[in-house]
Amino acid sequence: MSTQSMLLLTILTEAVLEDILVDEITALGAKGYTISEARGRGTHGVRTGKWSAGGNIRIEILGDSELCTRIADRLQANYERDYGLLMFTSAVELQN
Repeated sequence: MSTQSMLLLTILTEAVLEDILVDEITALGAKGYTISEARGRGTHGVRTGKWSAGGNIRIEILGDSELCTRIADRLQANYERDYGLLMFTSAVELQN
C-alpha cells in the first residue's frame, strides 16, 4: 500500500454561506469537498444547530498547500469580517 501526503483544510462557518462557498472553493480548484453540520461552543457562544439557517457547517477539502492557501486567503478576505469563520489545516496521509 502506498501513501500520499496532502493537507486537509477544515472550514467552520455559518450555514447561510454554504452555496456561496461551494462555488468559491470549486472555482479556486477544489476537486471535491465534504460538508457536515457543526454544533458546539466557542468564542461566539453555544451553537446548537436547532435552526438550520442559523447553524454552522464544517467544510473539509483535501489538497496541496497551494490550493489550501488559495482557498483560505480568498475566504478570509471575503467573509471573515462579516461572518463567523474559522479555518485550519492538518497534514494527512492518503492510503492508496
